[in-house]
Amino acid sequence: METHDFYKKQKTCLQVATNVTEQHRHVSRAKRGQILGHLRGFRGCTVWFTGLSGAGKTTLSFELEAYLIQHGIPAYSLDGDNMRTGLCKDLGFSKQDREENIRRVAEVAKLFADAGQICLCSFVSPFAEDREVARRIHKDSDLPFFEVFVDTPLEVCEQRDTKGLYQKARKGIIKGFTGIDQLYETPENPELVVKTVNATVEESTMQVVDMLRENGIIPLLQEENSSVPELFVPSYRLVSAEEEAASLPKLNIETLDLQWLQILSEGWAYPLKGFMREDQFLQTIHFDCQLNGRETINQSIPIVLPLSTFDKNR
Repeated sequence: METHDFYKKQKTCLQVATNVTEQHRHVSRAKRGQILGHLRGFRGCTVWFTGLSGAGKTTLSFELEAYLIQHGIPAYSLDGDNMRTGLCKDLGFSKQDREENIRRVAEVAKLFADAGQICLCSFVSPFAEDREVARRIHKDSDLPFFEVFVDTPLEVCEQRDTKGLYQKARKGIIKGFTGIDQLYETPENPELVVKTVNATVEESTMQVVDMLRENGIIPLLQEENSSVPELFVPSYRLVSAEEEAASLPKLNIETLDLQWLQILSEGWAYPLKGFMREDQFLQTIHFDCQLNGRETINQSIPIVLPLSTFDKNR
């Protein structure tokens, strides 16, 4: 087989080896999830951090890993430099080698995710086509994949330059360095964009945590120093939340509705995250409680938002 054909098959995830039969396990993901971490449930997925060198990908990945482990959720970080000292030590930085590097990493991440871990990958991965290959590898195995674009301007990355790579690239010592003499293809539809300028590591990390929670990967994690989880929009998301609210349909509410809204936002109706849905309403009026995973919480008063048929149809 010619080298060109070999790389083409790798790029499209086509099977090269012959006489290979997939072996099916006896343990399901659901069963595996029952014994992983302090919080039961299968949470396997991959969070793929992409961005320029020095953008903060690894910093975010390691901080998020520590946060998840602290809360009893299995997680593991795969870093670009670390992978190139082991599994990918035979690869350089040509376009073909970069493609193969990302393919290998994506396959490893898929195994971690399939085992029930939240796999955190921090790779420049400058080519959109390669990132799409990583996504497809997970999609083919029915595993969630979240692309997170760490959007840090080139000039800020150069100022950080903790490894001195930009300085070497500017002097011509390093060739094909992303952002200098090689293009970085900005993600068009990432699941999340994190802007690290004027934001702390903790604030940026919580944006990813919020994304995982909103997609049902992790539950609402109650911090040790907070007895009542509040629903207020954090300050670092306030501007984007106001912009989003301005684009949504409007609904006039009464004073009583506003009072219930305050109770919800301050966390006094936990685990409710808003006005009751039908199943929550029925649990309350029939059983005087709310179910939060395996936990039963007393709730005898229905908290609902009355709507007219007109507003409901809107």
